[in-house]
Amino acid sequence: MVTAAISQDSSFNEGDDERSLRSGGRRRRGDEASFEALPDSVPPQNLEAEEAVLGGILLDPDAIGRVADVLQPEAFYLGAHREIYRTALMLHSQGKPTDLTAMCAWLADTGQLEKVGGSGRLMELVERTLSTAAIDQVARLVMDKFLRRQLIKSGNEVIQLGFDQSKPMEMVLDEAEQKIFAISQEKPSVGLTPTAEILTSTFNEIESRSLGTAVAGIPVNFYDLDAITQGLQRSDLIIVAGRPAMGKTSIVLNIAKNVAQLHQLPVCVFSLEMSKEQLTYRLLSMEVGIESGRLRTGRLQQEEWPLLGQGINSLGQLPLFIDDKPNSGSLCRRLMAEQGKELGLIVIDYLQ
Repeated sequence: MVTAAISQDSSFNEGDDERSLRSGGRRRRGDEASFEALPDSVPPQNLEAEEAVLGGILLDPDAIGRVADVLQPEAFYLGAHREIYRTALMLHSQGKPTDLTAMCAWLADTGQLEKVGGSGRLMELVERTLSTAAIDQVARLVMDKFLRRQLIKSGNEVIQLGFDQSKPMEMVLDEAEQKIFAISQEKPSVGLTPTAEILTSTFNEIESRSLGTAVAGIPVNFYDLDAITQGLQRSDLIIVAGRPAMGKTSIVLNIAKNVAQLHQLPVCVFSLEMSKEQLTYRLLSMEVGIESGRLRTGRLQQEEWPLLGQGINSLGQLPLFIDDKPNSGSLCRRLMAEQGKELGLIVIDYLQ
């Protein structure tokens, strides 16, 4: 997704410190994260997967490197498990081993060993672990349960927002959307990627461009501009600057229309200067080649009416969306959900 801007100048806390031991298959009340769910319901969790991850880290010196980018300490349901994993991450970041001996020594030196169940508990985790071959997948199981708990937590917060009648409904809806959307951003990253995998796609791109069949980003159908920029690049913020009445809005509307028309990518246009009706007149003028002033007054020649109908039909089929209110964040998230794919371009007219 590219952003182009025009410029003129509760109830659930994963980090609660209330912990006790889980040993010999028994879990004491208070060891799990504080949680408010449905009555008599058990929060999503997979303690066996948590134990398998921790046992693998204690057993295999290389295991921590395979899950560090996938799993965060808060994802563990039990407080003792969070503390063990947090310690392993800390030792790993310092280049120190995370085996059973090293972990027991560090936890003992810092007074944490008994809080996580003692050396016997750590040894039990190792003894229960047969292999670390699938530790990556097991870590994702732990993260999956964590995200489900986060969803329930956000749901509780949204319920409270619904009861808060001191806030305008627009603000309530925006906050609710942000809470749910934030969960999707907590998905585990892919971690390190071997250079060999990246080189394959890189070679294909180079070969394609050498034949003149592709640019690096999204072409905007302005050939000189595409030659310089290699198209719009993902995550770029592009500022179109200039003095008033120099055609800034016209050029970005042309780009927005081309991206939506040629690539069928959803495009959002937010304007704080012109109404959505004014922008639509401009888009229609570009599409049919009729001066926008004549469109507004309806002074059309007889042969221009069919062109107008064709232009309206063509623009109406584009994934192009316009809004003239300053609530771009929530609308973009909603549009992404409705379209089922990332936005190709966001245009903001204007910044100051």
